Amino acid sequence: MKLTVSSRVSCVVVVVAALMFFGIAWFRGGPPPLGPESAPDVVLPAPVQVALYFGDRFLAANIESIRAAASGMPLEGTEFSYRLRTHHVVSRLNPCHEDNYWIGNAALSWGGSADEGFELLGRAVQCRFWDELPPFLYGFNQQFFRRDAKLARQAIELAAERSTENAAGFRNIAIMLTVNATKDAHMALSMLRLERDGARDPKLREMLDKRVIRIEGLVSLREAQKSYEERLGKKLERPDQLLKEGILVSFPDDPLRLGFQFRDGEFHLRQAKILGLN
Repeated sequence: MKLTVSSRVSCVVVVVAALMFFGIAWFRGGPPPLGPESAPDVVLPAPVQVALYFGDRFLAANIESIRAAASGMPLEGTEFSYRLRTHHVVSRLNPCHEDNYWIGNAALSWGGSADEGFELLGRAVQCRFWDELPPFLYGFNQQFFRRDAKLARQAIELAAERSTENAAGFRNIAIMLTVNATKDAHMALSMLRLERDGARDPKLREMLDKRVIRIEGLVSLREAQKSYEERLGKKLERPDQLLKEGILVSFPDDPLRLGFQFRDGEFHLRQAKILGLN
């Protein structure tokens, strides 16, 4: 049986994509695991996946997101970087992918990789021009992680422009975020609790629960700092002063093991870079 020209081209594309897959896997640390007990850790670049699925980037994005969800990998620890890199690649393949930007924001932004979360949300803002949530989340995170009140307000005003029912609420939030840093931590905690309580996937719920505990720790630190400064009438200079004054018995634990940092006179979530994101 003779192959047509189009069939030959298709075969060549599949073979090249397969070779690139195994080449990347080998480069990352030896031959790829073949046993069913071995979880995948290779995330193919977006252009390779487009070629693999014959130019259909939307199909590639859907299959990659399903593959990540079905991988069975733990939602914390070193292997979790695979899931984070997957969100990154899916956002390149299809920045409009709703589940990807929603779950990716929780995983990246609140999991210690805020910069990568900004990139994912920024693409969703541009692509989902009808959707009020991406600019709201983008603006909220700008204020929370970067203290960029101007950009935060611009993004949330964009959310208000896109919204028909929540415009007044978004504008009120934009004002609140630029006024009080402690309040935005409480607001972040409320947002994450709502997302956690509405999650139907047990693994996603577990992931969000750990992020809720992390934000609860940040809130307790900021409230302890406020109590210290009101009681003593001076700014907190070192975190250990909270222990010496008996305001805290111990510092809160972070289930993500990233911890907190005292920077520019305020407590922040410590950020981490995920290898393989660029």
